[in-house]
Amino acid sequence: MNSRALIAAIAVFVPVQARAQDHVHTPGMTHPAATAPVPTRPGQAAFGAIAEIVAILRADSTTDWSKVNIEALRQHLIDMDDVTMRAAVRQEQVAGGARFTVTGTGTTVAAIRRMASAHATTIMPADSMRMTVEETAGGAIVTILAVPANATAVARVRGLGFHGILATGDHHGPHHLAMARGQGAHSHK
Repeated sequence: MNSRALIAAIAVFVPVQARAQDHVHTPGMTHPAATAPVPTRPGQAAFGAIAEIVAILRADSTTDWSKVNIEALRQHLIDMDDVTMRAAVRQEQVAGGARFTVTGTGTTVAAIRRMASAHATTIMPADSMRMTVEETAGGAIVTILAVPANATAVARVRGLGFHGILATGDHHGPHHLAMARGQGAHSHK
């Protein structure tokens, strides 16, 4: 940077910095409405999911607060994170679909078992898939078959893979809301 550009940059920066130092927050202080866009995302996915559910519960006058269990939802979101971010998946082709050996360590092992078993009950032939789960020492073996086993449906199962199939369907939002209402939580043994 040449000296003229450096002086210009300092001339712009110093007054801004000086004004920022003069700004003091006091109790009860309010700020005028911002003219610039304000962020609406909470910055962390699990926090955002919880915030969304809390807003729905608060807006619903029939919410039975004595049954609300946000901690159960938080535990489920931890499971989702463990399975998505920490589980290792080895995929192999089988006739009509794929077999996934899903493994992890520590708390991820139990998260794999809970998530795989719970999703096996939501995936049905109506979804063009059938899912079976066999628990193993390190997690689970999940077999997903296309129903019917035509080439396109089999390719879809294999292409989606384990995580894509877990994310399939519109059951997650209603499931999370039910869980927060104290209904249908996954068992954390």
